[in-house]
Amino acid sequence: MEFVILNSFRSLTVAQRSNLLMLFAAGLLFWASLTMFLPTLSLYLDAVGGTPGQVGQVMGGFTIGLLLFRPRLAHLADRRGRKPALLIGVGAVAIAPLGYALTHSLALLFCVRVFHGISVAALTLAYSALVADIAPLSARTEVISYMSLTTPVGMCLGPALGSTLLDLYGFMPLFLTSSVLGGLSFGLALLVQELIRRSWLKMRRRARCRFGVCCDRQPFTFPRSCCC
Repeated sequence: MEFVILNSFRSLTVAQRSNLLMLFAAGLLFWASLTMFLPTLSLYLDAVGGTPGQVGQVMGGFTIGLLLFRPRLAHLADRRGRKPALLIGVGAVAIAPLGYALTHSLALLFCVRVFHGISVAALTLAYSALVADIAPLSARTEVISYMSLTTPVGMCLGPALGSTLLDLYGFMPLFLTSSVLGGLSFGLALLVQELIRRSWLKMRRRARCRFGVCCDRQPFTFPRSCCC
């Protein structure tokens, strides 16, 4: 008996399958890296001298970063393509653990936590948009449902791995492992190609020029000056 999931992916081209596979692996590593800190970061903040109130404030910085940068990143993904936003997300998740390791100052740790929040703001929108762009219309909903499994699976693996590393080796190996996972996610994200995005953006620019809005310049720019 054949699995239904195989039937869905058989309808994809080789380029679509390879891109979705690399995107899935990048997303899985991203969520594993990020969620390693769910059971461990508060313990680190307590170890460097944070009070319960300060621990809560630093942890809350993550949401501040997510909310502040999400609109700008969504604009970037629409105007410049999904991949730049994706790379920002996986890059942030690779760099932030090193920031935790390099400082014991609660003020600086708050700033690192805000920066860490950018990772989710960027990846969640770029990942889902890329999946929708790559998947064919006939199987889009099903492909999206399978690709969304990166979040629960990564959130299952990350806390277990983080807690185990902390118990056996301490905080520094925890931070380095999280950064390595983020770096591997970044490497995979570099290999992902936007199969239809470039042509779509070109068509959009031409359409804007036709209606007198040329390449983000003032409305009704003389066509001669168009860069399309």
